[in-house]
Amino acid sequence: MATKSRIAYGATVERSLDGTTWEKVPEAKGIAVPTVETDYQEATSLDSPNGFKEYVKGLKDAGTISIPCNYTPAAYEQQLNDQAQDDPIYYRTTLPKYRGQTAGDTFEFRGFPTPQLEQNGVGDIVAMSVSIRTSGDVTWTKGTAGA
Repeated sequence: MATKSRIAYGATVERSLDGTTWEKVPEAKGIAVPTVETDYQEATSLDSPNGFKEYVKGLKDAGTISIPCNYTPAAYEQQLNDQAQDDPIYYRTTLPKYRGQTAGDTFEFRGFPTPQLEQNGVGDIVAMSVSIRTSGDVTWTKGTAGA
């Protein structure tokens, strides 16, 4: 049986100021998809059965993620300009399409970016990463099915 696994090559990571006009994050080397975690608030009382703690769901947080990139002056400038914005930036990651899809799955979220140069040795490619403090919801859209 053939595997349906795919490599990340061909994925795209894009950013937008308005959520409608998208442009690629230049020289992105990896995908960026936040992991949503839910807080659980302890709600134990004197009436909790059999001495067990009880919890209720609290707020969700997608945390901070990082996009690895090759450094270019244009990419660094783009991210510095985004960092100066008052509102969170829109991000969209699109995975390569799988068999039976005409478009890959997409993940969209918003966040505040911080560009940072990596520690690069003498023979290394100059690299940077974009650390993004997410803000708000993360949405997943299954890729379009096709023939």
